[in-house]
Order: sequence, then structure tokens, then C-alpha cells
Amino acid sequence: MRITCVIANLGGGGAERVMTHLCEGLAARGHHVTLLTLDTSTPDFYSLSSSVRRERIHLPPFKSVGVLGGFLRLVRMTRAVRRTRPEVVISFMAVNVLAACLLLRIPYIYADHLDVRHTPFSRKWQILRNYFLSRAARVAVLSKRDYEYIEKSHPAWKPIVIYNPALPFSQEVRPRPAFMQAGKKYVIAVGRLVHQKGFERLLDAWHQLARTFPAWRLAIIGAGENEQALRNQLAALDIGESAQLVPPIQGLQAVYQHADLLAMSSRTEGFPMVLLEAMSAGVPVVSFNCTGPDAIVRPGTDGLLVPQDNVPAFAAALAELMQADEKRRAFGARAREVTVRFSLADYISAYERLCQEAVAR
Repeated sequence: MRITCVIANLGGGGAERVMTHLCEGLAARGHHVTLLTLDTSTPDFYSLSSSVRRERIHLPPFKSVGVLGGFLRLVRMTRAVRRTRPEVVISFMAVNVLAACLLLRIPYIYADHLDVRHTPFSRKWQILRNYFLSRAARVAVLSKRDYEYIEKSHPAWKPIVIYNPALPFSQEVRPRPAFMQAGKKYVIAVGRLVHQKGFERLLDAWHQLARTFPAWRLAIIGAGENEQALRNQLAALDIGESAQLVPPIQGLQAVYQHADLLAMSSRTEGFPMVLLEAMSAGVPVVSFNCTGPDAIVRPGTDGLLVPQDNVPAFAAALAELMQADEKRRAFGARAREVTVRFSLADYISAYERLCQEAVAR
């Protein structure tokens, strides 16, 4: 099959990383795969093998170009899709490509990597999105909760649950990252420094633990619009000696290999790759209970889930594992089972079947 995959860019993010694995996996199975990205202003964070053809166009935001500019955007998008000559299109959260697919009469599969109950669209865009997704061959979501919501609210979308894959972790010994102090144990958190990730709640929890656990450190790895606010919070809580913000790191394998615990303080998630990657490396987890972590973490087996917004309970859960070395190691050993529970081969097969069904209609 000729398959065109579409995503905004390959900047850092879980959906972007999954897209590279999907493209390469489909290409390895003999399909002719093109990846079309729509934002040339964002540099690639992830690389792509030569087995996948790459096409780039730049679409300015619709709000900045107006109605006439929106028409020109559609023309440019339609031409770009036509150049790739697809039999089917897989779109990761790029709604604007769906209009081009309809014009070209190409079947498409839409994949949402966010919590579909809380999408920040205007009423106009909600109507358009509903129209385009109702004409998709299938709409893939990352949780049963999203599936049940769509079944009730938008049954014409034809939803299906496809979980993100967990990749086996290489046991190659890697040097300790420079930011990780020798002789200290580490709680790590990874993600964009934005409201959704709830890192201000993590710092509040850490403030309750820092003096009790002087041998431990907290590192939050990422960048984003809330960076200065988080730095101000670090200073106000006077925990700068035991907690730090670390810029994004290309390849986190060394971090996971030397980490002792992962903290996920998110308010919402899709199916977080950070969680899958850390667990595949044998890192146990403490997470607020939200979509994604609730399907990945097995409480009392490989991690702990905490009710949303309960910062004292989050601090207590961290403390429970920080002070219990044997329990933490046991959780970490069982966390590695995530690569069997959510395998890459199963993920690629699921999308391959959807493509075959879409083309056969």
C-alpha cells in the first residue's frame, strides 16, 4: 500500500515519537510510506530512517491568514497530499488535512493523542471537526474512556482503541548524565513545562519531602511557557538545592537507566510515551490518576496512582517508595512487563489492518 502519514512536526513529544515508529514499522512491512509534516518552523527532535519518504510544507495558523488565507492553505495542503499519491492517509491530530482527503476522495484514519473530552476548540471548529471525523474510516483513540465518550457523543466517528507501544529497553550500560549528582537517588519527571503537566503540583509535593530525604533529588526535564513560573516557585519554596529544571534531552535512555522513580503529575494525558519508556527501563511510577496512566500503571504492582489534585497523597506515595528500596526494586522489575502488554508489533499491526480495511471499502 501507499500510505501517507501526517503530523504537524517532529518536535519533541510523545505523539511525534510514536509517529516515527509507526512510519518505519509500516515501511519495514513493505508499504510505501511518506511522512508529511506541516510546520517547518519547528526543528526535528526525532530522526527518521531512509525507508520513509519525507515531505514538508508550512501552513501558517488559520487565525493569522483569515478566510482567503484559509482557502490558500487548503489548496497547498491538497497539492501536498496529491504529490504523495496515497491510497490511504493516517493523520495524527492534523484535522486540516482531512478536508484535502475528502476533496481527493482518499480514505483517512484520524488518531487523537489527547483527552478528547477536553479539546480546546471553538464552537466553529468543533462543528468542522465533527464533520471531518464522522467521515473518517476510523478514529483511533488512546483509552477506553475516550472510546466510551465518543460512542455516546459522536458514534459516527467509528472509534477504536489503539494503545501506544512500549519499546524494549536496551541494556547497554550508559554513563550517568552530567546533571545527576553522584551518590544521590533521583525522582525524574519529563514533559513540556505547561499547565497540563502539573509540575507546580509536583514541586509542592517535593517541598513536603526534601528535608526528610536529603539523599534524594528531583529533576524535571523539559521546556515550555511555564518555565519561569516554575523557577520562581523553586526559589519561593527554597528547594533549589534538591530540585532542578533540566533542558530537554535527546534520548532519555541514560536518564532512565540511572533514575530511581518517575513522577507523573499530569492533569490529563493521552497514553504517555514517557511513562512507557521509563517503565520499560524498570523505573517504577507514582502518577496522578488520569487517562493513560490509569491503563498503564498497575497499582501495587509496578507503581502507585493518586487521586487528582491530592498533593499530600502524591507526596505520601513518593515517600512510600523512596523509603522502601526492596519494594521499589520489585515494582521496577515488574514495570518492564509493559513491553509485552503494549508491544510495538501489535501497534503496527493494528494500524496496518485499519489501512487495509479503509482501502478495501
